[in-house]
Amino acid sequence: MIRSIPRLWVATVFCLFCFTSCSQYHGTSNNSASRSWETEYEEANRHPEMLLHPPLSEWPFPNQEGGIPLYENFYGIDDHFPAYLLCSYNVDEYPYDRTREPEWFKTALGGIRQSGSEKFPPIKWIAVIICNRREHKDAATFERSFKVGAIFKASDVFDSSHDLSQLVAGAEMDRHPFKYDKHPRIADEQQRWMIVERHTATNNPTTGSK
Repeated sequence: MIRSIPRLWVATVFCLFCFTSCSQYHGTSNNSASRSWETEYEEANRHPEMLLHPPLSEWPFPNQEGGIPLYENFYGIDDHFPAYLLCSYNVDEYPYDRTREPEWFKTALGGIRQSGSEKFPPIKWIAVIICNRREHKDAATFERSFKVGAIFKASDVFDSSHDLSQLVAGAEMDRHPFKYDKHPRIADEQQRWMIVERHTATNNPTTGSK
């Protein structure tokens, strides 16, 4: 559901470099392999922050193991938009009843609040999309199974003094929150949370990020 596929950061950078070097060694000269290893090692030295700050998409979210569940939250973060927690709430409904959406949004937000802010990285916004799994039959129907989305202030969601029903009632509903591109220019742009991209552009049109 998340556009950005989690990237394996260089947590064990030495092992990664050794693996790369060994892969390049076969069929090449010792000098060539050595130069490749030295180049990669120098690159790691120029970016030591990668050892200490893995991408937020690798955060250990409180997701249920074994796939995306029904009527429960599934979390992720797109590293292009690190201020946004992405929460998909999957239902299985036929026919799909829009009048139940406030109930589903409230349940999703309640799950986030119950988990607590310490279960998530520092975030400013929470994007929730309701997905109807019954409508996802193949690639052609994937995009339209994302029925509606809304964005909430993270501080409001975690603050128990805020009534979740009121947060949902005051939220702007986006009926086209997601885009599935079968032929993306970049691999990690195949699944795009358009609701986040539009919100980011509105809140910070100069830099395109929040």
